[in-house]
Amino acid sequence: MVHAQENNPLVLGIGVNIVDNSGSRFDELLDIENNWNLSRLLKVTLEKRFDYDYGAELSLSINRFTEGKVINGIVVDQKTNYFAIDIMAKNYTSNYWQDPRHAWYNGYVIGGWGGNFFDTRINNTLNIGFGINFQLKKNQYLWINFQTLGKFSIDANTPGNANHLQHSISIIFWLL
Repeated sequence: MVHAQENNPLVLGIGVNIVDNSGSRFDELLDIENNWNLSRLLKVTLEKRFDYDYGAELSLSINRFTEGKVINGIVVDQKTNYFAIDIMAKNYTSNYWQDPRHAWYNGYVIGGWGGNFFDTRINNTLNIGFGINFQLKKNQYLWINFQTLGKFSIDANTPGNANHLQHSISIIFWLL
């Protein structure tokens, strides 16, 4: 029973997120001062792992775009709240070359649907990204996660609903 739970645990994550919705594509990825939004940074995830190789994840993120930041190529003059809910699938690709039961890291690709709220306007996105988890102090159940997610708009029906990037850092706990 315990072995089955180790292979298929629930994984809880708590961390921070950064949103880049500047509209500059890949030209200004590291223009932190003008493009990255770093206010109200909370991110919470719940993942169900399957046989070490796959996972299904529900993610909730809160952030705020502050005045003076670039959103879709325009400098904004007011604060805009950002809330995202994402439902995604993961494939732990590092398991193709290492034994996941003894690995100190695991890398993955992730993809799925996202609902992103800019104040009260919703934007549906197709999400795709990658991430990596590093084990903390030889503790099998405590990891640090780094993830980058591209969010591609399915319905650009209101201003502010453009493709954007979301980066996050989280502490994740295996709940057996």
